[in-house]
Amino acid sequence: MDSDTLPLFSQINLKRKAHLRGSKQLINIKNCFHLLIWRGKLLFRFNDGKPIPYLIEKKPKFINKLSTYIFLGEFENKNIILWDMSDSREVLGNTDQIGSFSDREKNYHPDLPEGTYFCDLRNLLPLLKGKYANLCATAKGIFEWNRRINFCQSCGGKLSSEKSGWEKACKKCNFKVFPRIDPVVIMLITKGNDILLGRSHGWPEKMYSCLAGFIEPGETIEAAAQREAMEESGIKIKNVKYITSQPWPFPASLMMGCTGEAQSRTIKIDRDELEDAIWVSKENVFQALNGLDNSIFMARRGAIARHLIEKWVAGLI
Repeated sequence: MDSDTLPLFSQINLKRKAHLRGSKQLINIKNCFHLLIWRGKLLFRFNDGKPIPYLIEKKPKFINKLSTYIFLGEFENKNIILWDMSDSREVLGNTDQIGSFSDREKNYHPDLPEGTYFCDLRNLLPLLKGKYANLCATAKGIFEWNRRINFCQSCGGKLSSEKSGWEKACKKCNFKVFPRIDPVVIMLITKGNDILLGRSHGWPEKMYSCLAGFIEPGETIEAAAQREAMEESGIKIKNVKYITSQPWPFPASLMMGCTGEAQSRTIKIDRDELEDAIWVSKENVFQALNGLDNSIFMARRGAIARHLIEKWVAGLI
């Protein structure tokens, strides 16, 4: 699939250079730039309102006090080191929305250049250019793994970071842990000229998206799509087809986008899973996508659901 037609985060332009993780060569690596993350929010600058990850060539003095770093790889001929400064109390700005579905606050550090801000990546998706997206997804995803995985699942001992943040080891029982992702199937379900859309509890008002769910052990993508559609909406689907995928670092998913054909229109919602599910015509979806119908809002730009919906409206899937 051409890079221009890929979902956000799926244009791979980061050379991971895995052979350098944990290597002594990394200490003296040339052309090194630094990316900062604070409480899950990456550092950005803005150019004409568009966010660009702020890569620092000369390390600020306060970075020397940090102990946690991750080697991300090479991006645009620059070797990128991610530094976690979540423990810093010098970052200013409102923190009430951190971790929420839509954190619009911009936090800043007084020792960093004016106009640079720590921002929630998910809130920037509609504005983020594709060429920066995979770098940001990788940084956010590996940060989240390091933040959440700290104790050995074998003996309960404390894990220590190895291989430049890409591996953890237990010194008590020698158990090793590697970054994991959660496979998720997301389905564009059609019936004639309509698609089935749902909304989860706690989503912004009027926001609808494609149905989705985690793939269980022993399942194929197709089987998971059929099960999730039935569980959430009571709709039996057939002719499931894989379309594309998207890394989704909130915190650690790989979204597998599919289409499927509904065999009935009768919706029976599982209220534990969904708040609502509805059939929406292609004409109404087109109007909603173009701001002509405010009774319903599609999934935000940058999400694979939005990608699938736009492709369907355009007749491309």
